[in-house]
Amino acid sequence: MCLTEEELTQSLSMIKETLDKSKQMLYNIIFLNNECFYSFLKQLYCSNGETIAETLNKLEHCIPFALTDDSFCLFLSSCQSENGEKMEALRRGFIESCKNDFLLHLFSITNTIQWEHILQSCKMLRKKNRTLLRKEPI
Repeated sequence: MCLTEEELTQSLSMIKETLDKSKQMLYNIIFLNNECFYSFLKQLYCSNGETIAETLNKLEHCIPFALTDDSFCLFLSSCQSENGEKMEALRRGFIESCKNDFLLHLFSITNTIQWEHILQSCKMLRKKNRTLLRKEPI
């Protein structure tokens, strides 16, 4: 799905708004591990009625992926796998790991400069992907 720049900005803003509101709810909550934390955040509903997870799925091609130790291990495992199904499962795991990292990054934004940087990075990726896929002019 090719998003317009406006749709991208709106979707990211909805996620950020939802995460900002959730910080008040999370004041005294302790999660067992990062996976529980991400699962909780992904199930929060944005103002458009979609969960954060559903919105992130739409933004998948516009999310800057950062290689952490976990995501890099998943990436290497998928490259070395000879089983097609296992390779696909590892690829999906890598993408989910990167989405979790991006979600944490959005959650930790503390000022407008950080927000603008994320927004510009996503817009740049959107433009590059549209050009690479040659879907339509930018």
